[in-house]
Amino acid sequence: MNNMTVRILVAVIAGPVILYLPYLGLSYFAAFIFIISFLGSKEILNFFRSKHIKLTKLSPYIVSLIPLFFFSRGLSGAAEYSVIIFTVLFVAEVFRKNEKSAFIVSGYLLMGIYCGLFPAMLIGAVDKTSPSMFLFIYGVIIATDSFAYFGGLACSKIFRTHKLLERVSPKKTVEGSVSGLIFAVTAGYFIAENTDIRFFFGTKTVLILSAVISILGQAGDLFESKLKRDFNFKDSSKIIPGHGGILDRFDSLIFISPAVYIFVTYFVN
Repeated sequence: MNNMTVRILVAVIAGPVILYLPYLGLSYFAAFIFIISFLGSKEILNFFRSKHIKLTKLSPYIVSLIPLFFFSRGLSGAAEYSVIIFTVLFVAEVFRKNEKSAFIVSGYLLMGIYCGLFPAMLIGAVDKTSPSMFLFIYGVIIATDSFAYFGGLACSKIFRTHKLLERVSPKKTVEGSVSGLIFAVTAGYFIAENTDIRFFFGTKTVLILSAVISILGQAGDLFESKLKRDFNFKDSSKIIPGHGGILDRFDSLIFISPAVYIFVTYFVN
């Protein structure tokens, strides 16, 4: 069974299950975000350890509690907990015998913000709207990824395409990115019109939010690619057959979370 077949099978089986979690209840969705936070944090831990920068092994356990504090006490509770844990980790670093303290502190901040606080905000976005919000978000991301690939491929067969950011991701093109954006906005409109999302946003707002998710999702993909390039990793891990690691699969979802949360907070009807 080749890698593409495995990739498709995993997506077909796991995708509907993940998308249905918010409909079971916010606690189920929060548990899913907790898992993303924990496993993503472990991947960041391994990134830094590959460069002999030894973050404490407890850090993924500590960081993954941020989404649970968000679930129980909202953004303020998650922020207060984050300040406390960063303070403790920074003070502890004063007494540890390490020569790379600045890099270790940077690792904690990256892990805490990128794998802790960012995904936690998805809980707030769903809580302020409806379970369909996650379907909307992920649908736009999938449309972006799929049509960026196929659109870029189609354009390359017709005319000479232009590299988007070759030093980070050599295969991505401007034409593919634009194709992904166009179809993402179309997908966002279609999903919103066929779910209760249309009761929370007007058509113009849906189109703007879809574009924001698509653009930032592509930026999130490039951000994670740059991380892997800096740490000499091909995949963030091998935990998801055919897809790589948690950060490989959910990089866009993680990156767009703060923007979606802010957007929902200020623009819900």
